Amino acid sequence: MLANVLPAEIFGFLLITVRMAALIMVVPIFGERSIPQRARVGFAFAIALVVYPTISNSLPTMPASPVALAVLFIQELTIGLILGLSIRILLSSLHTAGSIIAFQTGLAAAQAFDPAQGTQSVIIAAFFNLIATVMILAADLHHLMLRGMIYSYQKFPVGEAVPITDFASLITSFVAGSFLLGFQIASPFIVYGIIYNLGLGLVARMVQGFQVFFVGMPINIFMGFVLIMVLLSSIMNLFLSRFEELLLAMIG
Repeated sequence: MLANVLPAEIFGFLLITVRMAALIMVVPIFGERSIPQRARVGFAFAIALVVYPTISNSLPTMPASPVALAVLFIQELTIGLILGLSIRILLSSLHTAGSIIAFQTGLAAAQAFDPAQGTQSVIIAAFFNLIATVMILAADLHHLMLRGMIYSYQKFPVGEAVPITDFASLITSFVAGSFLLGFQIASPFIVYGIIYNLGLGLVARMVQGFQVFFVGMPINIFMGFVLIMVLLSSIMNLFLSRFEELLLAMIG
């Protein structure tokens, strides 16, 4: 009897592990590249051990065909990647905002390693991502991320066809929303940049021979840092509220 039960249990556990591993590898906080891969894989196994007993009764039976078995695993992998990517896309709004702010304040040449992007980025975007990571952990929003992973089995049961059309529209809306959020965060700096550059242009036209670039660049950088200090709390509050709305929508 054990020979009949054990393969089915292993099959169900592996199905859960595939989705959890895909989510853990992509989502923010848990899927950062600075975290070793072994730690992320071990965390995915730990979550799968917790989730499996709660949904084991709703899992499909193990198919006899290897092709059907492969299709099930690919479906779970696809669902996990898309759900994790949707959360990652919203976090990239801070990268968009930081890049816009850097260009407006003359800090675009200052580069730093951004753990959220896994590559070099403008220093303001890297700073925003680090602050957002700390704020997500401080606000316990990573707990909502874990709940969203578990509740994904209610919205996307194992064995059902992947809703490609719905996922495509979901990713499109998240990309548009992420860019809009990044633009909203950077909007005060865009207004400041327009006014500041118009002022410099008027000064250059009115005072011939005035070294506008030599004088204006340090002032622009200083004013950029002042605006960041004044608006940082509002920026993070806006981002956290949108991030929480996304996670609550995933939980339903």
